[in-house]
Amino acid sequence: MADTLALLGGRPVLEQAPPNRWPIVTDADIKVATELLERGEISYVGRQGKVFELEEMFQQYLGVEFALAANSGSSALHSAYFGLDLRPGDEVLAPTYTFISTVMPIFIVNAVPVLVDADEWTGNLDPSALEALITPRTRAIVVTHMNGYPVDMPAVMRVAQHHGLKVVEDCSLAHGAVCAGRKVGTFGNAAVFSLQSNKLVTAGNGGMLVTRDRRIYERAILLGHFLDRSRDDVHSEEYLPFVPTGFGLNNRIHPVGAALAIGSLGRLEEVLAARRANAELLDQLLVDVSGLHPPVRQPHMERPVHYGYQPLYCPDELDGLPIDLFVRAAKAEGVPIAQARTPPLHRQPAFQRADTGIGTYGHFDRQGAHYRVYRDGDLPGSEAYVQRVLRMPAYSTVETPAHELFAQALAKVAANAEALRNWARHEK
Repeated sequence: MADTLALLGGRPVLEQAPPNRWPIVTDADIKVATELLERGEISYVGRQGKVFELEEMFQQYLGVEFALAANSGSSALHSAYFGLDLRPGDEVLAPTYTFISTVMPIFIVNAVPVLVDADEWTGNLDPSALEALITPRTRAIVVTHMNGYPVDMPAVMRVAQHHGLKVVEDCSLAHGAVCAGRKVGTFGNAAVFSLQSNKLVTAGNGGMLVTRDRRIYERAILLGHFLDRSRDDVHSEEYLPFVPTGFGLNNRIHPVGAALAIGSLGRLEEVLAARRANAELLDQLLVDVSGLHPPVRQPHMERPVHYGYQPLYCPDELDGLPIDLFVRAAKAEGVPIAQARTPPLHRQPAFQRADTGIGTYGHFDRQGAHYRVYRDGDLPGSEAYVQRVLRMPAYSTVETPAHELFAQALAKVAANAEALRNWARHEK
């Protein structure tokens, strides 16, 4: 029974995987948060206290002129698009394979997202697909560094500079990643980092906009940081008249969230080192496992940061064993593994129907002149990636014995592919 799959009645390789403890909250974090509460420091109207400290840390970490904390990554993305001064009908080239918050705020600023296919081996936006989508209405490009693996930013910037386009980097999954010698978030006109609880730097909920462009910074402040913050930091003649009122939103981060993010950013390099060690070990161990390949690392990916570990499944190596059956057997062996959870955006109803309620605040041309309606199969690289990618946790402490057992369990499943196929036929 030792080599019999657990799904077929054998003994699993692991009875239970080690817990993936995240986020990490230390005694020091609790002490700082408690002190804030005890002295009633629970909101700010200016650039002060823990918000000031957090923004300064981001500026220094990335080497940028301006950082603006927000109450979520989604609000920071909205602020970035508003900061670009997009006009109704302007088109923004955006990845189809990304979290919804990367793209949906484009509608809120009355612009039109034009979805771009993904590299079928990394899931990142494919820079070679950009040129064919550029029209006289194109104003900007947004990229997402998926799973902590940088997009080829030199290639994206060449296209943007050639056509005079603005660039926004969504770095929500890639705090500390390095691309071609530079940290992500330092290539484009603006960049955004989510600080939600699953992220590599966490405030519980929060976000950060960074930029070198004062105009983007001032517009973002006016959008959601009125009163003292606007009076202190908005100085241009163009925007001074709007300081008393701002532009209507409240995007401020909570002081306790800012304090948690300060501690988290201070521990970032330690966390990245542990995740890197785990990922490199798995890379080595999976070389000998049929049907599984380590994540693809392209030359520009100087330092990926492993938001998760994303091996690729190749069913041809296992005579066509379906991915869902492989995952089911691996889970039974105790491996914390799953398939991709969501399809690319072009396969979602919001992008496949022209009668969506998004039109109440977005720019929809009912004659179809600008708004794009997509069908399954339109962006095949992203669909191919989703069909082959798997997800495993990126532990933030070194877990060598556990990863060795994960690899052993995955090899066991691969070695029993024929028995698994036969079992599945009979089960049906």
